[in-house]
Amino acid sequence: MSTPVCAAPQCDRPAHDGFICVTCRDVLRRDLDAVPVLCEDLQVTIAKQDRLGDTDGRSTDEHPLPLRLGPMEARRDLADTLRAWADHVAQRRGIPAPEHDPVKAASFLRCFLGEIQDDQMAGDIADEIGYCVIMAGRTVDKPLQHVYAGPCDECGVDLYAHPRASDVSCRNCARDYNIDTRRKWMLTKAEDQLLTATEMSRALPGLLQQQLTASMIRGLAHRGRLTAHPPLPDRPREPVYRVGDVIELLHEISSREAA
Repeated sequence: MSTPVCAAPQCDRPAHDGFICVTCRDVLRRDLDAVPVLCEDLQVTIAKQDRLGDTDGRSTDEHPLPLRLGPMEARRDLADTLRAWADHVAQRRGIPAPEHDPVKAASFLRCFLGEIQDDQMAGDIADEIGYCVIMAGRTVDKPLQHVYAGPCDECGVDLYAHPRASDVSCRNCARDYNIDTRRKWMLTKAEDQLLTATEMSRALPGLLQQQLTASMIRGLAHRGRLTAHPPLPDRPREPVYRVGDVIELLHEISSREAA
């Protein structure tokens, strides 16, 4: 007897346990976990009034709308989809449905991933929620710069996480990683790298979670606290510095300021 195929659209992986494969289930979990932060970003975008660049053909005499309609519609669609599927799962289990709030509905569905995987509608649930999460994310105005968490150990795809997230899932293979653990791993890997002050000021602040500018690095070198190494051949005018030396100095400065 052949193994059934995952019920999620565009997926041809085998569904060994239930109607969707393990990967699609994990992607659904990731989408549900993203809802709280996504709703916060949507609310900020909806309320902004200073960058309403699209007048929709209105004359310049008209006042701009106090709210942004695109993000409002995306949030409504997300909330309606989550509520509908939360009601479906609740009815199937014979339990009360959660309040009509997207964050609570997402949390409710997150608790019943096993139940969803065994539901004949699992493919539609994963597909519709995933689509709404993607579309809502696209309406967010200038979202926060995502944090780079290195390449996935399984498939090599680069990992990017929301700045306030504690975990990140690979969008390709759905493997989970802890952000702090990945940050420490990348810092360890980068210790012996030689970078210019500009390169270091772009690469390290996100990993160290503290401010670092090129002028700060040059100032440390000027005061004799940081060794400047000869420039690389492709940048003959810019000295380079060892990443580990800069990290050590920043930790020393932070400890002294704390004391």
